[in-house]
Amino acid sequence: MTIAFDTLDYARKLEKAGVPLTQAEQQSMVLAEVLGKSVSTHQNLATLERNLTALAQANKAELKNDIALIGQKLSDDIGLVRSDFNLIKWMLGTMMVVNIAVALKLFLH
Repeated sequence: MTIAFDTLDYARKLEKAGVPLTQAEQQSMVLAEVLGKSVSTHQNLATLERNLTALAQANKAELKNDIALIGQKLSDDIGLVRSDFNLIKWMLGTMMVVNIAVALKLFLH
């Protein structure tokens, strides 16, 4: 990656401040190398944004799929509960009819 850093100008400023020329040149080269490795460029940020957007889209699709599966499972479970509840209603109704019949037979005889 390249950044706008004028090593020659930086070395001249160091030399003007009293730093020996060879040391000033070396410092400017090292600083340029460090900045080149640590400073993010527009291209780096654009690539990162594309990668994060793609990852977010993939996670969104996976989440939608998971929600749909959970909804289907919940719907299936609710259907089973309704089926069991209907069976219990019929059993309770039958027991009530039998108990009423027994009670009537006992009181009417």
